Amino acid sequence: MAISKLKRLTLAGSKQQQQALLSGLQALGCTHLIPLNRDNKDQQRSRVMRQPNQASEALAWLNQAERRRRLVRERGQTNIENIVAQVLGNKRALRATSDKRDSLIQRLDALKPWGEFSLPPLESIDHQRFWFYVVPLNQMTEVQANDLSWFEVHRDQQHAYIVVVAKDEPAAKAMPVERSHLGYLRMSEVAAQIEACEHQLEALRAEREALTRWIYLLSQDLAAYQDKAELLMACAGARDEQDFFLIQGWVPEEQQEALLELAQQFGAAALLEDPNADDQPPTLLKNSELTGGGAEAMSFFQVPNYRAWDPGKLVFFSFALFFAMIMSDALYSALFGGILWLARKRIRSSERGVRLLNLGLFMSLLGVVWGVLVGSYFGAGPQSGPLASLKLLDLNNYGAMMKLSVFIGVGHLAFANVMSAYVNRHQARALAPLGWALLMVGGMLLWFGSDGALPALFASTIGPWMMGLGAVLVAVFTSDRPVNSLKSLLLRTLDGAKGIYNITSAFGDVLSYMRLFALGLSGASLAMTFNSLAGQALESSPVIGVLFAGLILLLGHLLNFALCIMSGVVHGMRLNVIEFVNWGLSDEGYPFNAFRKKED
Repeated sequence: MAISKLKRLTLAGSKQQQQALLSGLQALGCTHLIPLNRDNKDQQRSRVMRQPNQASEALAWLNQAERRRRLVRERGQTNIENIVAQVLGNKRALRATSDKRDSLIQRLDALKPWGEFSLPPLESIDHQRFWFYVVPLNQMTEVQANDLSWFEVHRDQQHAYIVVVAKDEPAAKAMPVERSHLGYLRMSEVAAQIEACEHQLEALRAEREALTRWIYLLSQDLAAYQDKAELLMACAGARDEQDFFLIQGWVPEEQQEALLELAQQFGAAALLEDPNADDQPPTLLKNSELTGGGAEAMSFFQVPNYRAWDPGKLVFFSFALFFAMIMSDALYSALFGGILWLARKRIRSSERGVRLLNLGLFMSLLGVVWGVLVGSYFGAGPQSGPLASLKLLDLNNYGAMMKLSVFIGVGHLAFANVMSAYVNRHQARALAPLGWALLMVGGMLLWFGSDGALPALFASTIGPWMMGLGAVLVAVFTSDRPVNSLKSLLLRTLDGAKGIYNITSAFGDVLSYMRLFALGLSGASLAMTFNSLAGQALESSPVIGVLFAGLILLLGHLLNFALCIMSGVVHGMRLNVIEFVNWGLSDEGYPFNAFRKKED
């Protein structure tokens, strides 16, 4: 993957052909427009970008349906406005019926303690009314002390069910609690209404499922509206020159010929230029379907500058490795991959989803491999057999795992600095990130040599010399301030000293990679703890212990699995977005937004 090279496009044509030319440019779909008349465009934005709310609401309602019918793709078979009206009517009816059913269920629950009864006609009891109260037993003394006519219908361990007979509702202070609103329907009648609501809900859900056949036509109608709105916005952003108009934009180099053919077709003048030093073109990434998930994950947080480099492919592999090390369990990783595989149809509904699915599956595969190497399977490790022979790493060997984490961190950050130096290779300041790479690698070699992991030569000679050379490069080339006087020389020296001071930041960033080992160890330890607790529960009782052991294993490993995934995603991405980007990407860019049709 790389960042596409762009050309600045300038198109000039007659005013009469402005909309037709822009419509052709929209159909071509490869231009990031530069507004030349921003004031007019901003004035038109609120008017032309107003969405048809009813159609959007109808489409969203159908997209939430659990089951869908075969889509109708032939246009002209029905009226879109009628479809929208039917869908919104279905939505209102279903919600109203659902609310009515829920209200009836609450009323049925309130009626159950009172039993099946019906209220007598008011004339037969001298227009007296029944008022119902559910009174806590500890407040019955207040009821007994009042002058109301009441009787107790039912009593359980906590409440007494009291009926007060009076023409008017008793005052609020007459009873210790508010009265219960039971309504005039009997319990059997309420149950019958609930059943009727359930049948009506089934019919409305079936109607909603039948209406899903119009999803494609609704989406196309909305897309056509958005295309028209964007076309009007493009027209508003053009610059008027009496009988002519002028538009500008950024286009990929490989689309030059198609744009020149379009300009020739409409008799417009076209000029293609390379961006100059003051330009800030958008960033268009060339993402492959296989490894483009790294760039997609990065784009959630930051887009690289046009003149920087694309870290997407490196992030694809490094993020997967970090996730695998934090997960540190073969079966957890396999379970994660299985969940993604079961949901693959929904995830693959978009191009971005395909790339992220490939990233997720690779993370799962690498997690399984790492889990086998550390010998962890739901927190348990085989003591013998072929799987035991594949265990090459011990998470409890703190020294080795710390060195491995530091090695990965130094390699990750050194690569970022080397790429930064490569991007700025035509300038002297490119030697500063190269110096940081030498400092980091030299410090790691010095530690490994002094600790016996490498020969002593690395601690006595190679490591210190690399660090010294790196420090000189950082001190001399961090600043590009020209030296033309004693004062400027002094300021240049202070800039170099300030650059060297950042070694504390470099040390902290390298140590930040220790979280790979720490989180992996904590997840494995927690899994082993749940296994131990389940074993103790099983030993305590041979009968009921089986149930408790199963619950501990199920709930414990589900919790640990969720925590491991959360830690792997959050901390794995953090190392790529904060530590790595801090050293590898200096300026943030903005994405290439193509002016293209959304309607098929």
